[in-house]
Amino acid sequence: MLQTTYRIRVARSTADGIATGNQEFEVGLEERMTVLDALFQIRRNHDASVSFRCACRVGMCGTCAMYINQVPRLACRTRVRLLNTRTITVTPLPNLPVLKDLVVSVEPFFDQWRRVLPALHPKDPDSTELARIPADSEYARQTRSKRDCITCGACYSACGIKNSSGEYLGPAAINKAFLRLVDPRDTSARDRLRVLNDERGGVWRCHTQFNCTAVCPKGITLTDTITKLKRAMLFPGQFDRS
Repeated sequence: MLQTTYRIRVARSTADGIATGNQEFEVGLEERMTVLDALFQIRRNHDASVSFRCACRVGMCGTCAMYINQVPRLACRTRVRLLNTRTITVTPLPNLPVLKDLVVSVEPFFDQWRRVLPALHPKDPDSTELARIPADSEYARQTRSKRDCITCGACYSACGIKNSSGEYLGPAAINKAFLRLVDPRDTSARDRLRVLNDERGGVWRCHTQFNCTAVCPKGITLTDTITKLKRAMLFPGQFDRS
C-alpha cells in the first residue's frame, strides 16, 4: 500500500529521566497507521532502545498516553494523517516524573486518586443481596457520560492548575469522587467532601479552563463535573447516607 514518509521527533532521556534532547527518525507509514505504529517501526528498524508504554492498542487501557504535537493523546488512537503535518513531535506527559524517554511514573496521579477514597463503601458490606440501580434513575442520568475513565492521565497532564500546584487533586480524581458521592450505595461522603473542599487541593483550585475536557479520549465532561461539585459544596448534606 501507498506510504508517506514522516519525520518523528522523539524526546530521549537517560534511565534516570534526565532529558538528552529530541532524536529524529524518518518513518514510512500507511494512511491508517497511528503514532504508536510509528514508534514500533522506530524500535524495529532504527533504535530498539526507544522506550514507551502500551498494552491494549485499542484505546481501552490508557497506558500509551503521551504528548503528541503538544497535546496529550493516546498514541494508539492518534492517526498520523489526521495530524495534518509530516513532522510529529512525541514527548512524555507533562506534570508527571519522566522515567525514560516517553515513559512516565503515574504514582503522583494515583496518589491523588487514592485521596478521594475511590473504592465503594457500602452501608452493609456483608450483604449478599445485589444493589440494583435502575437505568432510568437519577444516578444513571447524572453519571452516564462520566463513567468511562481509563486513568490515562491525559487530563492530569493538560491541567494548568496541576502544573503549578502539586496539592491539587486533578480532574480524574475529582470525577471519581463525584461518581461515588452520587452513588446511592455509598456511605463515605463526609470523608470525600472534606478532601474535595480543601482550599489548596480541592475543587476550588480549578479555574475552569476546560483543558481536561478537551483532551479526554473518552469524552468525559470533566469541567462540568467539577462545576457541579462546587455547587454541591453549598449543600453538603445531600450526600449524607450514613
